This record gives sequence, structure tokens and C-alpha cells, in this order.
Amino acid sequence: MVALRRRKDPNARGYQHILSHALAFAAGWIISRLVVPATTKNNTLRRPNSNNKVVSSSSAVVEDNKAVCNLDGSFDTPADEIIIDYEKIRRMDKSLLTNVKDFTSEAYVNYLLAEPGKEHYPFLSYLSSTYGDCRHFTDIGTRVVASALALGSNLKSPVWTFDLPSIYERKGAFRGRTEEEWQSSAQTTGLDIKFHNLDLMKASNDELKQYLGTWFVMLDTFHQPDTVPFEREFFQRMIDIGFKGILALDDIHLNSEMKQWWKEVQDGAERGGYHTYDISEIGHISGTGLVDFSGKVTFKK
Repeated sequence: MVALRRRKDPNARGYQHILSHALAFAAGWIISRLVVPATTKNNTLRRPNSNNKVVSSSSAVVEDNKAVCNLDGSFDTPADEIIIDYEKIRRMDKSLLTNVKDFTSEAYVNYLLAEPGKEHYPFLSYLSSTYGDCRHFTDIGTRVVASALALGSNLKSPVWTFDLPSIYERKGAFRGRTEEEWQSSAQTTGLDIKFHNLDLMKASNDELKQYLGTWFVMLDTFHQPDTVPFEREFFQRMIDIGFKGILALDDIHLNSEMKQWWKEVQDGAERGGYHTYDISEIGHISGTGLVDFSGKVTFKK
């Protein structure tokens, strides 16, 4: 019997060529989908870390669809030098503060927008826009939210502002709105301000380290460090917990008690491991002092 032989298809070689190309394309597409890097909404490269968090090129971390600042708790300054540039502060773009003026009381707007040397808000706005990162600024003494607004004027850094449980002066900043309405409008503008009503002197050391776990703190409260010694006692607690950032003190020349306490702060610099600077020239007319625990503050005049 003669075995039947299948007739060779003259187009078989062409079919095999096409099929091999199709398989190669499909395999390449599948591999590319498996290894493509995760990207953020603005297409910046992100990489998973060992805790399955996603780390972007900024200092923020995305975890469970919520931004987390991986610098929280660090006293480290955001730059090797924190340059206090007097001319830049004098020439600060007023639009940064103008953008947030509707979130303090109407009676306080002129103070918020005043020139450096009269008010300290341009200085705070300068620090915010020049050095602000994902960490919160700490503002102690909320009043009508003006310092918190200046610190948050870069529209990226959160601000935690503190007042005693019984004090709600911030209501003046709401201008007839509820706090929820004020917050909604502020957040739409880009502000991130968190109000705390508590007595910081009753906070545990661990709690205080959390509240002060950042590089810059603004202290502007009673201005009676002998009669109502909050500033004096709070300053000592900052030293006790090992604060290593930068502290600003307002109204250091306001009255005899503040003048005497500022001198004591200056005299204790070597023992306390910090440097002191009077920056009233570009701060508040009633006096603004810097206490630098970081050793990173320099000046350009």
C-alpha cells in the first residue's frame, strides 16, 4: 500500500511567519503590562517600598489613597541653611497673604497685610514659601488665625494651631460662618489648618513631641512670663523633650516682663544649646525673636 502524502501548502511559510510575529507581539504586550511602573496622577515615577507604601519624588507618601508625610516627627530643617534674607522678606509677593485674607477677621486684614517691621506675617509667609514642606507648622496662640494663615500661605504645608480649651477667639475669623463652612472654604482655597483646643502644659512628653514634631514653631501667647508664666514654662519643656528646630517668639519688647524674659533666654543660650536672634527689623514692631536649636539659621541683610 502506498502511503498518502499531504500536499505541501505553498502559503504555509507565510502563515508561520505571520503567526510568529503575532505571538511575539502578544507576549511583549503582556510583559509590558506586568512590569510597567506605578505613576502618580501627574505621571511622576513612584516606587513601592518595603512596607507596600508608594514613595513619590516628594517627601510625601501615598498609603491607602491618603498622603502621609514621611518627615513627620523630625526636627531637621528642610535645608542645610535657613537663610533669613531681609531684602526678600521686604519684597515678598503680597499675593500670598492677599489670597488668604478672607480667613481672618475683617478688622485684622490690615495687620495681616502690613509691611515687615510692623508685623511679622511677611516673615512667616517667607519661611512658608521658601522652606515649607509636607510637615506641619506649629502655631501656639490661635487668636484670629493670622499667624496660622501666614504659615499656611504656601498652600501645601499643614498648620496645627493651639489655644486653651476655653478660648475660641478664632470665631472672629469665621465672619458669621460656622467652623465647618470656614474649613470647607479654606480647604477649597488650598489651606490646611487644624485647630487644637487643649492645655499643652498638661500634655504628656510623648504627646508634646508629636505636636512639636516639626522644624518650626511660632509662640505668641500671654506675654506675661512672670505673672502668667506659660511662655517661660513651655520654653523649658521644649528643651526637656529635646526640640531641635527653630522657635519664633513674638512681642519680645512688648513690656518689661517680656524684655526681662528675652534677656534670660539670651543669657541661657550656651547652657540650653541654642542661638538667639532679634529679627524685629523684619518682624513685629513690638519685637520678634528667633531661638535656633538647629544651628542652621544664617542671615543675609
